[in-house]
Amino acid sequence: MKTCSRSPLLLLWFIHVTIPAVLEAQEVKVWPEVTEYLGHDVTLPCTFIPGPQDAGITQVQWELKPPEGEIIILIVLNVNFGVIVPNTSLKGRVELEEQSLIIRDVQMTDAGPYTCSITTFPSGTFEGTTNLVVQGGKPILPRMIAAGVFVLIVVTILVTTYFIIIRIRREVLVEHRVCYDGGGAVVCE
Repeated sequence: MKTCSRSPLLLLWFIHVTIPAVLEAQEVKVWPEVTEYLGHDVTLPCTFIPGPQDAGITQVQWELKPPEGEIIILIVLNVNFGVIVPNTSLKGRVELEEQSLIIRDVQMTDAGPYTCSITTFPSGTFEGTTNLVVQGGKPILPRMIAAGVFVLIVVTILVTTYFIIIRIRREVLVEHRVCYDGGGAVVCE
């Protein structure tokens, strides 16, 4: 009779320990923030970490949540229906690589929070959000400094070479003459 009374407690303990571990193991990994420069391509990473149930991915969806408030669905990959890209400002510039979103030719209006939703069977839907920051252009100052240093080195090498060549030519062109005064006219040999 004691074994029967322990069975429900043992079952409750087992559920209490295993169910949270299974649920915690399944998640979507994203980067909290990605920064890219205007006109470049950017990849917003999204990876599903399956739990021990080995849930199969049935759908991947990326949404943009602009400050105006209306959610914009950018791309949907469904295992039964394929890839669907709704008519948005990003149409023709978005694609999926695994679950990650690639945006081509990033514009300033592309900045904002992007949500990756991955639906699995039998576990359900998991989400992660990445904030895309778009900067105006690559900083030009480091390039200018590098170009200036390069030009300075080349000019220094050229000037040094020039003066070495002139010195060598002068030594070759200089003739040593011996002149003596022979009692009237100066004679040089």
